[in-house]
Amino acid sequence: EIGMDGVSAGSYHADPNADGSPITAIVDSGTSLITGPRKEISALASSVGAKSTITGQFTIDCVKLDVMPDIVFLINGQEYVIPGKDAVIQAQGTCLFAFMGMDFPKPGPQWILGDVFMRKYYTVFNYADETIGFALSV
Repeated sequence: EIGMDGVSAGSYHADPNADGSPITAIVDSGTSLITGPRKEISALASSVGAKSTITGQFTIDCVKLDVMPDIVFLINGQEYVIPGKDAVIQAQGTCLFAFMGMDFPKPGPQWILGDVFMRKYYTVFNYADETIGFALSV
């Protein structure tokens, strides 16, 4: 589990928890999308122009991908930027916003940084030192 300092995109900004504790997250290659608390994902989706579907996922007009704001994850004071167009999965003329709301009970993580994040940032899990490192994928 890692702590995040914040998440932002467009007019959306998530700060650390009200009690001052960091936002909790895990990095997981078994999760295709990025998940976060439903309330937060809904606000994030709205700020980038995505609309909710009946299934709880979000779609965005494919024409707007070039003007979609970046999503920024702040981890240990370092910004990890996912360009807006990279936060969308395009299939059969539909553009799916690659974020999904999911509420986990404590002590579970608040966010899961799945494949959408890991495609942009090479991730090293150092089990000996119990650390995670990120590097921009090339």
